[in-house]
Amino acid sequence: MRVKFMVGAVVTALSTTTFSTELPRPFYQTDMNPLTLGYAGPESSFPMIQKQGAWRWQMATNIANTVQTDSNAMSGDNILIDAETTAIRLAVEYGLAERWSMVVDLPYINHGKGRLDGAVNEFHDIFGFPDGPRGDRPEDLFEVSYQRDGQYLVNVARPQSGFGDMGVSLIYSLDKSWVQDLKIGSKLKVPTGNPSRLTGSGTHDIAFWLSATNPLGNQFSHFLTLGGTLIEQDRGLLSDMRNSGYGYLSYGVAWRYSPAIDLKIQLDTRSAIYKQTALLPLGSATTVSFGGVLRLSNNYILEIAIAEDIAVGTAPDVVFQFNVTRNSSF
Repeated sequence: MRVKFMVGAVVTALSTTTFSTELPRPFYQTDMNPLTLGYAGPESSFPMIQKQGAWRWQMATNIANTVQTDSNAMSGDNILIDAETTAIRLAVEYGLAERWSMVVDLPYINHGKGRLDGAVNEFHDIFGFPDGPRGDRPEDLFEVSYQRDGQYLVNVARPQSGFGDMGVSLIYSLDKSWVQDLKIGSKLKVPTGNPSRLTGSGTHDIAFWLSATNPLGNQFSHFLTLGGTLIEQDRGLLSDMRNSGYGYLSYGVAWRYSPAIDLKIQLDTRSAIYKQTALLPLGSATTVSFGGVLRLSNNYILEIAIAEDIAVGTAPDVVFQFNVTRNSSF
């Protein structure tokens, strides 16, 4: 009873506190497939215009649990991804000038055994999500391998960790009467990670995107991100079978339950990064994320979400997302 009372008191206090009236932001979504996570994507996690000289930092933790197998007898392809990948990403944004901001981000990545295998299996059973190949593999194993014609192109049999690829983004906020928040952005990603450890792609990438957020009545809003990435050729992970770029699309809807709480659902999809293969984990990917945002104060924001691969076998089975943002004026 005491715990219920305390939880109720906290929710009531947060629901009646006055906070900034900015529009809900998209979930910070990152590709957590060990073979594709190193490539640059859009920086869609800062929707508010940053004032000149102001700082904002964000720490995001994504935990992905994946068991994927696929093969193609005609091409001799065979892939196995059995891993739990954790990406801890720190991003710092600085207001360069009116409507211009810069974001620098660096992830730390760990590929390990599936400590959450049992919990994910129960999660799938409760909500009726398909298990795919999970039921055919023992729990708490690790292996990421890809074979073509009997030759290993990727063979990582032990857990790996290290810093990932660093990104530097420039974002410009446009002033348009027909949309409340509209931004264009570009990002340069440099290969500070290690492709042999699957902590980076080994390539320089350039991403471009357009993002927009607009109200849908008094309590609802929706947001869209559309863009693409150009990938450096002739180097890095699986360079002989990689496309020169890929495109991505994200769309979501948010419900402002109270000034302190937003509930959101978001769809993310991208085209294939690799070619010359029909294996699902190396093709296009589509996920759906659902969760919420809690404004602890005008300065601190907590975001919690779960992402599922609705196109089964194309993305990690489940990703748990935790994200903290701190605004500052110094």
